[in-house]
Amino acid sequence: MIVGGDWLLTAAGDPIRGGAVLTQGARIQAVGTFAGLTAAHPSVAAEYYRGCVLTPGLVNAHTHLSLTVLKDLAPSAPLPQWLRGVTKAILRMGHDDFAASASLGALGCLLSGVTVVGDIAYGPESLAASADEGLGGVFCWEVLGLDADDLPGELAEREFPAEIGACTSGRTRCGVSPHTPYTSGPRLLRATHTVAQKHHVAYVVHVAESPAERELLRGGTGPFADTARRLAPDFAPPRMSPVAYLESLGVLDGAVAVHCVDVDAADIALLKRCARGVVVCPRSNAYLHNGEPPISALYHAGVTLAIGTDSAASNTDLDLLSEARAVRRIGPTVTSHRLIRMLTADGAKALGIDDEFGTLEPGKQADIAVFRTERTPDPETAVLRQGGRDTLEALCTAGVWRVRDARPCFPIGSIERAGARARAIAERAMENA
Repeated sequence: MIVGGDWLLTAAGDPIRGGAVLTQGARIQAVGTFAGLTAAHPSVAAEYYRGCVLTPGLVNAHTHLSLTVLKDLAPSAPLPQWLRGVTKAILRMGHDDFAASASLGALGCLLSGVTVVGDIAYGPESLAASADEGLGGVFCWEVLGLDADDLPGELAEREFPAEIGACTSGRTRCGVSPHTPYTSGPRLLRATHTVAQKHHVAYVVHVAESPAERELLRGGTGPFADTARRLAPDFAPPRMSPVAYLESLGVLDGAVAVHCVDVDAADIALLKRCARGVVVCPRSNAYLHNGEPPISALYHAGVTLAIGTDSAASNTDLDLLSEARAVRRIGPTVTSHRLIRMLTADGAKALGIDDEFGTLEPGKQADIAVFRTERTPDPETAVLRQGGRDTLEALCTAGVWRVRDARPCFPIGSIERAGARARAIAERAMENA
């Protein structure tokens, strides 16, 4: 098929006025103008979206889809206090609840133009649920509070793919996450990093997220001191920044570093040199009273930057373009072109999946988002100002329409009912907390 619109943003070159994409099956075959592609392929079905800008499917580089049903259950509060509430709910939820929650989150992503996520999961439920709805990305098994010697058995019990290379290609891929530097001790941080390197998968870690984390790592005190004692008995305060601590353990190499709110110039230099990329989640940081990431400093240092919404439990929604507008407010020197890349090409690069996603180029996955905008000579700025769930007209993943006329192309009643059941379980857990 040929899909065109007033503008095409490939994220690989300049915007194309009257641009279009030719797809065959799940892949992009050609990119050009609508007039040129329809003339060259007159027998191919063609559709033109007037008043719209076409972009690559957006990359929400940090999500917790399994926590979607917790939205609004834990009010905005400092991270240590917020964690106490949501942990009660997580411990009461079962595999079916996580799957239902992930399906609801995947639906929310699709309806805001996202086709790829960097998700933190507890097992295969999030990956399977997302794949069923056409959402792709990297799904990282999160582990914490373990002895490093128990890691192989824990991953096997949670159905992490045992065969090396089994989840390193295609639309859905695997990864590992040791959560944070204070919920996983140094041996577990190293062991998970070794697994990631051995299996050639992503290694994702939340780091430098909160003042409480800084207080613990620099001084051994604060609200996370007891957490570290319980979950990471081999942890000892390193008397350095969280980023420097990860680098000292050798686990910053190739890592996807999430949040990075509390970083200085030395930390940023380490991130630039060692990390695969940094994912910023400013609205979640505000919800958890953590401050703002130094977006302009990271940008001007040349760090590969991506954007994530984090979980619906610590945000108002999963609308990635709303997150991008928060990034713009904090980092006004970031250009529109770079922001679009952060949502697409650079997000895919940070997650290590830019071989398939992030740009509209021949050979890539046919993931296309269509946003309604005003008539404009500057389509990148128009999408950043107006794009989002309210203006998504259509969405295609792997050559299949998932959203048309701003509505899902598949029944969602069962997804919503299962999500409501999982939410009821979470609500009861938090009421009894």
